[in-house]
Amino acid sequence: MKSWVSVTSERRSFAPGVARVAAVFWMGSLWTTAAVVALLFWRLPQAVAGGLAGDLFAAGQGLGLILGGVVAQTVSPGRYRRLAQIAWALDGAFALVILPIMAYLRAAPDFGPQSPTWGLFMAMHAVSTTIYLIEGVLGLVVVARAL
Repeated sequence: MKSWVSVTSERRSFAPGVARVAAVFWMGSLWTTAAVVALLFWRLPQAVAGGLAGDLFAAGQGLGLILGGVVAQTVSPGRYRRLAQIAWALDGAFALVILPIMAYLRAAPDFGPQSPTWGLFMAMHAVSTTIYLIEGVLGLVVVARAL
């Protein structure tokens, strides 16, 4: 029969491996999505690329919420855990606030450069791009330094 101390130490030794795998998948999906979206806009009409990009970001951010939560809770306490938690919070803001607003704006029947909501959409796009970049850089720092 195992003692509580041996079970706890096994659990601790397991956590860094889980954090590494989750962080690699989290940041890998984030940066891969960014590269694929750039290719979409390069190769497809803007309206088609925008719709596909929104779908990719939604799927990727959903995965990021799960994996980011695992990373934020399993990275060793200290400054890198805080960075992981900030990146995870940015992921949540992107997935749960910004993406739904942008999808709502895109769903308008008259959506386009002449629509009254175009300015707001472009402002949300600038905010989302900034958040996505910060999240990606923080995640790379966590992957490179903390794991």
